[in-house]
Amino acid sequence: MIERRCCQAPEPYSDEIARVYDLLVEGREDAEAEGQELEFLLWALRDACPRQVKDVLDAGCGTGRHLIPLAREGYRGAGLDNSAAMIEECRRKLDSRALSAELAVADTGGLDYDACFDAVLCMNSAICYLLDTDAIVGALRGFVRALRPGGMLLLDNCNFLAQWMTFGETYWNKREGERARIEFQERRWYDDFASIFHIEIEATVHEGERSYELRNRDDLRVMTVGEMTMHLKGAGFTAIAAYPSFDLSHADEPCGERMLFVALRPAAG
Repeated sequence: MIERRCCQAPEPYSDEIARVYDLLVEGREDAEAEGQELEFLLWALRDACPRQVKDVLDAGCGTGRHLIPLAREGYRGAGLDNSAAMIEECRRKLDSRALSAELAVADTGGLDYDACFDAVLCMNSAICYLLDTDAIVGALRGFVRALRPGGMLLLDNCNFLAQWMTFGETYWNKREGERARIEFQERRWYDDFASIFHIEIEATVHEGERSYELRNRDDLRVMTVGEMTMHLKGAGFTAIAAYPSFDLSHADEPCGERMLFVALRPAAG
């Protein structure tokens, strides 16, 4: 079991998880952002950022769900993840598409860049794996430093509390792709005192003639739009806008499945 404890960086995913991550989490192998999700991402990079975006950092890139379509669109991408296995899976997917990006193993909370990027992405609730408030604000300050003046942060957090009907329930499911077949059960629960959302998965993976067991637990910090906005302001971001959906036509709705934030590093002077 992978344990997440307050004030500690999340445990890197193993080789076994990385190989089947897309199938297990996204429901298909070699998953990429597409449809309204990709449209929102491209809108943010092309229209919401006051500077021209060429260099993009994907902090917590995983297997390249967002990095790969951006590379295909011509952006110069760099991807970081704390799991060497996830980085290798991302590299395999890039190579299979004849695409390139700079990849490195590093924690989202410990960036060491100085004005190197026009945009930083932190998608799929990656920042929520930092359970301590100081660690979250520290990561956001690292994003500010990594951006050039006028650069943009796009932050994507799941609205965990919108899933309250699933709390305490156990679900059984199976997924099948060309390389693997997975049978798994998933349990979700919420610690309302610590504001931590827990997901525990037990799975049997079949890859060719090989079968093996997986067990993983993720603990994620739950934050409201107001709390996340406060942390962004405290880290030095301005012009912060929040969206409840990748569909911009729903931008004025009061609630949604996601908490999408677009924020800017102040321009020089």
